[in-house]
Amino acid sequence: MTSSLKRTIPFRQPSQLISFSYTPEHVQEFTDAALRYFVDPPLDASLAYGYERCVRKADDRGRIDSLLKAISNVKSKSEASMPEIGVVSWRGVMTKILTAPYENRDGWELNMMFVNGTLYFEEHLTEERLKEKNNMDPRQRSQTYYGYAFESYCTSESPTRNSASASSMHCGAPPGWGGDVDTNVQWCSVVRTKLGDTRMIIGGEVDCEIVVGFRTPGGVVSTVQSFKTIQLPRLVRGKPGAWDPLVCLDWGYQVLTFLKDIARGTARDPNGLPVPVWRVKFVPGSGVNVEKLDAADIEEVANGEDRVGFLPKWYWDELQQETHAAAPVEEKKASMSPMASLAIAGWNI
Repeated sequence: MTSSLKRTIPFRQPSQLISFSYTPEHVQEFTDAALRYFVDPPLDASLAYGYERCVRKADDRGRIDSLLKAISNVKSKSEASMPEIGVVSWRGVMTKILTAPYENRDGWELNMMFVNGTLYFEEHLTEERLKEKNNMDPRQRSQTYYGYAFESYCTSESPTRNSASASSMHCGAPPGWGGDVDTNVQWCSVVRTKLGDTRMIIGGEVDCEIVVGFRTPGGVVSTVQSFKTIQLPRLVRGKPGAWDPLVCLDWGYQVLTFLKDIARGTARDPNGLPVPVWRVKFVPGSGVNVEKLDAADIEEVANGEDRVGFLPKWYWDELQQETHAAAPVEEKKASMSPMASLAIAGWNI
């Protein structure tokens, strides 16, 4: 994709639907218990502090269950029905899709389902890939920890951090330390937004506004600089090799439209499943390919859990109840794409 092909695809500023927290046991609860205040991190802070006490949640398959629970929670408390949603996914998945035109190193794979007009995405991670992510070498692990430690220095349970009180809470802690790192604890925001004519619900962990800490090779904070998100495109505009948000939005809209057209064209699954499950693959320099999974691959995706495809069974049942409650007297026949029969063999964009 070149800049000459880009179009101006409107993107609506996200608005929050609901938030939730994860406890130290990584249990989801609909509170803001894990929400923290941003405070200025101190200079000369050691990012290696507390490394030996870090509690790191193991990487998993990236299920969207907690996001779906949040959506279910919103629906249960709303008297009016939600407008048709085109996409439901974690924020990280949408980031992968939108930034693909500038990715020249790492490919990715997603699982996709299309139910009642909505595309659901989850990241596909093989057991081999999970082992890689959970078995980092010591240098990778320490470098990763630096980022978590910086977050601790940047957050506080109160609007202003008092060094004396902080030290009393964390015995022997350096000034500005916000608490030992536990990646089980997270605060997540679920927002609704719109790309072109596609409404989306996206969830993701939120730390704070963009604050960049520059460190020495030994892991000591030297300088700190903050950036406003909306100003980032201006900072790189016109520079050699710089990314262009218009290219990202245009590409993302094309990919979502492409995937939805394929999914709409294959309403029934020959394996006897309620809906097909698709594997979306991105290869740098090649593009996006999508293929329908067979029964064995779908079983691998479900991983022995109570699921329909990768959607949890309880959510699938809720969707069926909604469908039956809103079903018209005369069902409209789903329109089939003239090229739908070729989708099984795989499509490319």
